[in-house]
Amino acid sequence: MPPPTLRELLKEPFGPYPDYAILDSSYKPQGKKLPQLERLRLRQDNQFIGFDSCERYLIPPDKEPSTVFFLGVLVIQKLEWLSPAGKDLLTKELNIRDSKLSVRRSSQNSRKSTQLRELSLESLYGHTPGEGFRIKVWIRCEKDKSAMYMTVTDYPESLLVKSREQHRTYEITTIDRPIYDRSRNFLERYRLVALIDQIMKNPTYFQDDMEFDSKKMEVDHFVAAYLMQHKQNGLSHAAIFSSEDDPPPGKPFLRHISRAEIRAIFAAHSGWLLAFYLLARKKNPLEVRSWCDFMHKVRIAKAASASGSWGETYEDEEIWDSDTGEDLASIAKTLAKFGGTPARWEKTLKKAITRTSSESSESSDDESYVVAASTRRQLNYDSDFSELSTPGCSDSEYDSDTVPSFFPFPRILLHMSQPPVLRPGRFKWDCPILGCTHSIDFLKLVPTDYKGVNIEPEPTVYLGNHQYKTLRDENVQTALRQMVSRHYCQQHLGMDSAALTPEKQKLFIAELSKKWGEKIVEP
Repeated sequence: MPPPTLRELLKEPFGPYPDYAILDSSYKPQGKKLPQLERLRLRQDNQFIGFDSCERYLIPPDKEPSTVFFLGVLVIQKLEWLSPAGKDLLTKELNIRDSKLSVRRSSQNSRKSTQLRELSLESLYGHTPGEGFRIKVWIRCEKDKSAMYMTVTDYPESLLVKSREQHRTYEITTIDRPIYDRSRNFLERYRLVALIDQIMKNPTYFQDDMEFDSKKMEVDHFVAAYLMQHKQNGLSHAAIFSSEDDPPPGKPFLRHISRAEIRAIFAAHSGWLLAFYLLARKKNPLEVRSWCDFMHKVRIAKAASASGSWGETYEDEEIWDSDTGEDLASIAKTLAKFGGTPARWEKTLKKAITRTSSESSESSDDESYVVAASTRRQLNYDSDFSELSTPGCSDSEYDSDTVPSFFPFPRILLHMSQPPVLRPGRFKWDCPILGCTHSIDFLKLVPTDYKGVNIEPEPTVYLGNHQYKTLRDENVQTALRQMVSRHYCQQHLGMDSAALTPEKQKLFIAELSKKWGEKIVEP
């Protein structure tokens, strides 16, 4: 009977072992080479928990919580990672597995087992890079300090945890599903922190009709910026072609995301976000007064019988049961759910509002610290489902750094601010505006397509007879931009109608030319 194969022996992870018992104390990689753990699990008081439990408090409670342990599967890439005791433990378990599998095989086949072999880690791993096999081990560690998710420069999208015994940091690549379900709040909150930080570094995410002011960032600013970012990502969303595609795939689009959906996510974690940024060392990007008012509106919505899942936070419903008032004392009670006392939070809120007021030239000395209230509140509607309105024309002068406000449909300016591109392997440009079926196919151009195109070669000959070698040709790209600009102007903005004066048409053409870095031909 042949002995078990090595793949059979190494199929399941070894262990579990404490990290200090198996890993060498000198093995503490830094930078971008941290050890990676798979299938993360968390345990506290002999029960599996999630990060929502052990990472809930931003201010540590007075009573020291019980110890939290984390377990994960570590692939031992090099034997140098192991301590001498660790090598002995793994070698012993390896040979025990080999012996048990050999005996089991022999009993199943009613044959006498062969003489047992003695396996070593050195023979298993080989002597040259890339040779041999690798052992997977369950590592058990005592958790130290707070977990870090999307907050470390070298690991902008990673979850990191640290062990107490040897102060070793691990990168988490996968989490067991039950643990993940108990960690949704933690993960979603820090995704929002990463999103807010990204938005603050990129004011271009803001729509042209929404002024960017880092000192006055309300929730609607972040919602609008996220939607703008989502739409910009959608412009570069490539189609995936397959020989089985029948019919050919249409224009690719990311799924529609409504303003209400994004507001609901911010609403779910509005209390935690305010507490986090009030304690953060970096500058607070939230406008505290309006954020407190937003939190009060969340309470009203959640208390309504027909509120559905608006503002749902998985397991933290008790956070919103703290108080129904709208003054700072009530807001402070909600923040105290994340650690600290209501009195401390109320003092912190007043200090933050005072600081913001002193920095604003529009604030007055007699402003109170109470969130504005009214007996009859204005209903808020999702702009995604409201009727479009057309701003009236104005003859006032426009700043050269802003888009003129007389455009009838500001939403299409998102697409117009992006120079048109032909995707790799395609000869056709499709209008990205929803509902528009216009396209420019360079394989089927007709004279009306390139009418008015201003390029050095004669368009009829150069474009009509396909005299270019590649679509990256400079004249082809110029022609594409001019044809697209004409389509936008005539079909979507009505630039050739009597509704807009020639002066306003020139303002638009100048603005579009600046954004595209190309002189645009007038319609």
